[in-house]
Order: sequence, then structure tokens, then C-alpha cells
Amino acid sequence: MVIPIQKVGSFVFYFLIVRMYKVYLTIKSQLGSIYRPAKGKLIYSLTTRYVVHAFIILLTIIVTTNNLSAKELNNEVGQNNILATLIQPQSEELFVETSESIADSNSTFTESTGSVTSAPTIGNSKIAMEESALITGGAIVKPNLIATTVGDRVRESVIYHEVQSGETVSDIASLYSISTNTVLWENKLGARDFIKPGQELTILPVSGISYQIKSGDTLEKVADKYGVTVDEIVEYNQLASAEAVSENQIILLDGGVPPAPPAPKVQQNSRFSSVSDFFVPSNATPTYGTKLQWPTPSRRINQYFGWRHTGIDIDGTTASPNYAADTGRVIYSGWSGGYGLMVKIDHGNGIQTLYGHFSKIAVSVGDSVARGETLGMMGCTGWCTGNHLHFEVIVDGRKQNPLSYL
Repeated sequence: MVIPIQKVGSFVFYFLIVRMYKVYLTIKSQLGSIYRPAKGKLIYSLTTRYVVHAFIILLTIIVTTNNLSAKELNNEVGQNNILATLIQPQSEELFVETSESIADSNSTFTESTGSVTSAPTIGNSKIAMEESALITGGAIVKPNLIATTVGDRVRESVIYHEVQSGETVSDIASLYSISTNTVLWENKLGARDFIKPGQELTILPVSGISYQIKSGDTLEKVADKYGVTVDEIVEYNQLASAEAVSENQIILLDGGVPPAPPAPKVQQNSRFSSVSDFFVPSNATPTYGTKLQWPTPSRRINQYFGWRHTGIDIDGTTASPNYAADTGRVIYSGWSGGYGLMVKIDHGNGIQTLYGHFSKIAVSVGDSVARGETLGMMGCTGWCTGNHLHFEVIVDGRKQNPLSYL
């Protein structure tokens, strides 16, 4: 049992030195009246305070010397000597008192009494003892926890990503380990559409698509339409059965691919396919010079030419006509994948222009068009997020920045 140095010091001071000094004052006051008449004699000098002070100092020196001797003995014999404990500084080592009955038991956090116990110390490790806390009478202590490593878990829910400056769709897809098409499909983006900082994108947990069940749908029809199996749908969405779906329920199709949109029918031998086509706006007044003519009335550019975007996107509405940038011959008129309804004109001298996302085309393949002639109406067919004209300039088979030619 270790006795704290403060208690020993208090004991020596109050019960030895103070009491001896009080006894001295008592004796001095009683004998003063007897020996005061004998002032100047030897017995009087023994009753002065200077002699008593000298005696106390001598006693202190003797005690200190004995303690120093005891310290040397303590270093040889052990640390059970009280005097040695008074002199040497307290060790940083913690002393833990445990019982043999729980020494080998496992650590528990909630016992029947509601207390928390510490984990047993393995061996005599000083580090383990310092990291554990003492417990007495059901006190709450710091437990010895075993460090664990949590591996990466597969994301199971849809999340939303806010586009940061400089990010591209492929960057975001790579960040979440899904395909670029998955991001495009889920957010109804075209391959040539752009995204803006601050725009919020829906991110699926896997590559594929989401689908909302409609009236009359069956999983067999959905699976066949999007290129997956019924079992895959049931397993991924944790459905009780193939019939356990309800109208408006949203399911995820892992690996699903949306069917290609049907190509619109365009009559190649007539530039008018319906009565409404007779109301195509008139041609623009042609401008001449070394530059191409601006291909639509609007001059607001939504997206510029870049290494991933091979043209410029000019904003407008379905009431905006698209004009031929120069005289030439129509070499393509119809549906073309992500371009939607597209017109392509050959102007000669290795120069061609391309116009995408029409809502309505007014020319056919083989037609000769004049500079500023109306080719059709602006729209949002193919991969797009809003009405605009996608305009490209192709020189000797290479796509150039259209602004250098307009």
C-alpha cells in the first residue's frame, strides 16, 4: 500500500513539530515565572527561543540524513519503504488492483448493475496500463477497444451531385464508378450537351437506368425492353416476386439500356411532309463576304466549340428558323443519332456545314440551297436539354471552330 507523500508530510509537521513547539511554549510560560528571577544564569539561557530553534534545526538535519540513507536502502531492497517514497518522485506508472476472479474474464460494457468495466490488461505492459482507467465501486472508465477497419460498402441509394467548376460528365461518372451513359440517361442529357457549375445531377448506385412502373406494365415487358432479365430485376430491387410491383413504383435496372428512339419518317422526294410545313418562315436576307452567314436569327451561344464539343450551340425556340450558311447542295437530311433531325450541306472547296436538333426539316437530299435559305425549324431532337441549333463547320474532313468562319 503506497502512502501519499502529502499525508506523511502533514503528519510530521502537525503531530511532531507543531505539537513539540506548543509543548515548548507551555513549558516556557510555566517556568518563566520561576526562572525569570534567575536571569543571567545558565538555566535561563536554556529556556530562550534560540536554543529551541537550534534544537529543531538539528532534529531536521538528523531526520533528513536518515531518509537519505533509507533511499539508498530502498534502491537496493525495493519500493516498499515509506521514507524512500517520501523522497523519490511519484512514478507515472498506474497501479491497478484487480481480483483473480475477473482477471481472465472478457471486458463488458453493461453489467447487471449497470456499471462499465475495463478490459483486462495483458501481461505487465505499462502502455496498456496507462491506456486503461482505474475502476472502483462501479465507476465509469475508458474501455480498451480493439481497432477495426471498415471496408468500402456498395452504395445502395440514389444520391444527388452538385456540379463543380471544371467537372465533366465523364469525371462525375468516374467519381461514382458508374458509366457516363448512366449519368446522361438519368439526367436526360445528350452526348453533346453541357453541364453548368451548381447544376444538380441524379446519380444512380449502379450503371443502368431507373424506370417508373406504368399501368399495364409487367416485369417481363420491362426486362425485354431494357435488355435485362426478370430475375435480375427481382434480385436487385429485393422484390418478393415478379408480380410484387405497383403503379408509379420506381425500380432500378442494373445494366439496363434504353431503346433507341424511333427515327422520324422524312419524305425525301418532297420538302413538305404536312400542311404545317407550308408555314416555314421565309429565307433570310443573304450577306456576302469571306465569312459564312449566321445560321439562325438568335445570336445567343449556349455552348462553345471545344475538344469534346465539335460545334457551337445557339439558343432559340421552335419558332426560330435555321438558315443555310452559304450556297451549296444538301448531302444529308434526316435522323442522325444524337444530332436528332440533321441537315448537312456541301459548299464545295472542301467546306461543309452541319445543322442539328431540328424540330422540322424543309429540305431533302440533293436539293440546291442558296445562302440564307430556310432549312427548317429549330428544335430539341436527339440528345439535347432545350431548343437550340447545333452548328458545325467541317473543312477538308476536320471539324473547325465555327466562330472562325462566321
